[in-house]
Amino acid sequence: MLVSMLVGLVGIGQDKGNYIIVIGEDSAQTDLNRPFQYTTPEGEKLSIKIVQADIQTYSDDMISFSHDKSLSVSNTDIEYGIEQCMIMKATGNGFMVQKYKTMNPDGMNRLFLNEITKESVSYGYSKSESDFKKELKSGHIIQGIQATLTYKGQKEVYTVASYGGKDEGVVVVTMLLSEEFDEDREIIELFLNTLELKLP
Repeated sequence: MLVSMLVGLVGIGQDKGNYIIVIGEDSAQTDLNRPFQYTTPEGEKLSIKIVQADIQTYSDDMISFSHDKSLSVSNTDIEYGIEQCMIMKATGNGFMVQKYKTMNPDGMNRLFLNEITKESVSYGYSKSESDFKKELKSGHIIQGIQATLTYKGQKEVYTVASYGGKDEGVVVVTMLLSEEFDEDREIIELFLNTLELKLP
């Protein structure tokens, strides 16, 4: 009964609550995790609470993936036909996807990898590389390079992989600048294990 009554949730920014819950013809302002009472036209009293799932899903016209609710997704238009979607933590660990709508980005892996590792290499980190290949949840296969950089006991791991089709595709980049943070490694693993491409 309750499910059929919930017409929609609208996020807003007001003092009385950040969300409006619409129930039939009625509405009420509330916040996440704050229960409130609602009385139906028939006199039935219901306790209602809006909760946010621990794992959120980001989705647009080209990709979708899961991420922890504590993280926000940043979207940037790089130039015409190129968009960047990113989650980056203060630790420097995170990932990004560059989405191309007018060109096939296959073959750009080396360019990306050199760009994101040049500072560390210039500083004195030694670099070793291996091939990277992963089948995504959508069945697409991204391929590229994984680089491990080391310096005086410090280790950084970068992965650059791409998938391209006719005049479109994606470049996927992950950065793990410190392995001390297990939760950051889990963020990257969750991203890679749930990433789906909406491409042919």
